[in-house]
Amino acid sequence: MTNLQPSRQTGAPDAFRPHQGVLLECRDFVSQRVREALARAVGDLGDEVQARRIGARNAEEAQKLIELQALLRGIGADIDRAFSSGFEDQFQERAKTSNVGGSFYESENGFFPELSLVDETEIDETLAVKNLATRLERACEAENQDLQTRVAFMLGESDIDNTANPIGPTAICEALKNICWSQEGTGGLRATALELLIGRLAGELSTVYHDVNALLVARRVMPNVRPRAKRGKASQRMAVRKSATLPGDPDPSDVVKQIFTARAAAADKADWRQRAGTADLMQLLDGLQQGRGDLQFGGQDFALPADGQAAGNVISSLIEAGLSKQVSSVDGIVIDVVATLFDYIFDDSRVPDAMKGLIGRLQIPVLKLAMMDHAFFSNRTHPARRLINSLAQASVTWDGPLAEDSSLYRIAEGIVVRIQNQFADDASVFAGCLQELENYLVEQERYADARAATLTERLKERERVDLARQVGEDAMAAHLANEEIPAAVRDFIRDTWTRVLAHAALESGATAAPPANSERWTNAISAVGELVWSVVPKQSMEERQRMVKQLPAILRNLKAGMTGAGVDEARQKAFFSELVQCHAAALKAPITPAPAPVRPASNAPARPAGRLPGLQPVGEEPTPEMLELDLLTRGSWVELRDESGDVRRVRLTWISPARTMYLFANRQGQRALALTRAELTRRFSNGEASTADQEPLLDRVVDDVLDELRS
Repeated sequence: MTNLQPSRQTGAPDAFRPHQGVLLECRDFVSQRVREALARAVGDLGDEVQARRIGARNAEEAQKLIELQALLRGIGADIDRAFSSGFEDQFQERAKTSNVGGSFYESENGFFPELSLVDETEIDETLAVKNLATRLERACEAENQDLQTRVAFMLGESDIDNTANPIGPTAICEALKNICWSQEGTGGLRATALELLIGRLAGELSTVYHDVNALLVARRVMPNVRPRAKRGKASQRMAVRKSATLPGDPDPSDVVKQIFTARAAAADKADWRQRAGTADLMQLLDGLQQGRGDLQFGGQDFALPADGQAAGNVISSLIEAGLSKQVSSVDGIVIDVVATLFDYIFDDSRVPDAMKGLIGRLQIPVLKLAMMDHAFFSNRTHPARRLINSLAQASVTWDGPLAEDSSLYRIAEGIVVRIQNQFADDASVFAGCLQELENYLVEQERYADARAATLTERLKERERVDLARQVGEDAMAAHLANEEIPAAVRDFIRDTWTRVLAHAALESGATAAPPANSERWTNAISAVGELVWSVVPKQSMEERQRMVKQLPAILRNLKAGMTGAGVDEARQKAFFSELVQCHAAALKAPITPAPAPVRPASNAPARPAGRLPGLQPVGEEPTPEMLELDLLTRGSWVELRDESGDVRRVRLTWISPARTMYLFANRQGQRALALTRAELTRRFSNGEASTADQEPLLDRVVDDVLDELRS
């Protein structure tokens, strides 16, 4: 990847240091593309204002259009520099701190009709930016959602809202608003210019964000963003609910805030039986849960589809049949929200259809539970929520198709049937079923771990050998880089003598660094130093005489080292045959008048600084792949893709002491896979591996519904 330097001193925080270069690259990319779009927009708008000015109805309108034309001309004169600087300021403000909060409902009103000239007293800068940013967000919703998820990851956040995205629509609107407000003119004209420019930009921003997402995928930043549910149903239901609110009824927005807020839900402990009409509604739901098809409520007939409760969103069907019109405002809102939650669940492409069918059969019990206990919406530890989360997560991490004859399906189906048959008004049945499922999953993981554990001793030994060999290779790095040494001797050092050194390191028990007090290691280092000295040209009589005298000891030390490391006789003889030729060449070198300094035979080469597998050098910038590996812990789920595109979901059951070996097993305990750190890094880098999304399904669904209602 090309290293891009920030155009100004950024003072970027450590929060996004691992991805700083990529995030700055995205900033510059968005800035450039938006500047190009704005330059085109200013020119086109100038022509349009000129045409409208010619057809003005009166002198006052013509004068305002002249002022607007001058304002646009002033904006265009410095738009490239001004937006680049202003957008960078917005980027810095958001990259330093992320704002995860936000108002529950934000205004959805439009701002300034096309080319209207608004009086200055009507201008609210904050509202202008908020509404225009919302307009931009809606114009590129899908692309912006994926980008926002990736930017949050690069900033080290689990999520950020639109206002906190340093390259998002709000940052663009703020930068452009500051440019407009820096011009001479009335507030109304400046606001009109801002609205016109945003309107033009809205048509191009989806393409810009699409290309930024493609850039991030190429840079291996969350190449597989979790799919988001299709939006719109929550806000549509809420709009219908608001339009049907009667005088004296509670405001739907306030009710939604209460049921999604832990403190409010905890305070709302009034017995559901005290709410008008709720007891009758519960009787209807009880009958539907039991499969009865001859039920009436409020003078209307209600029934579930004949093929059971898994046929899509049955709560939506009940709403369409008029159920919401027969209940109180509070109960109607709860019905709407539960229906939306299941809409999102059914839209989640990660959950297998077989598990969606089972979870779908819990719609009526969950609706009843939500009626009784509004804490279901806000309490992430609620047994019913945890049960649905566990069912979904177990199916997502199931290796292979989830079939009806699989053990997970059989356990899950039994749990669903138990809830359908037993749940009336005692929520403890959900806790009992949750315990049953967790016991099954724990036993399954224990079985998988036990089967994989049979490999750990061999993997530990393999790691020890690999680390010891790395220590030997590091010790020989200087010799291997010395081109004055004959190729045959360098090959011997690389292929054979590193093995001798590794054997010495293993014998001493030191595999992370050279042994401190190992006689065998010291002798091996001395022996290779003598070998190297013996094969370099001898350019004086003194060196030749010394070599002839020391050669028997050199050969003896080499043979002892190879024999001790288990090198076979044939390989030893082959090397000694080549060594004879190397020594002959060294002795045939011409004698120089001045003798060269004699290098002591016992002077071992200094061990170069090198890194051991799994250890990061001081000061080296961590890559995204290194970060992902370092974040893996025992129990983490990883998705592995083969050449055909098939995905295997495996769980990390063991990490070697030096983190150079990773052992995975599938949920069923049928397969185990050991990968080195280098291989796993390669797979993360090229997209063959990714960390599985382990965010609980219902928690994610609730967050998505809240996001939709906020926007």
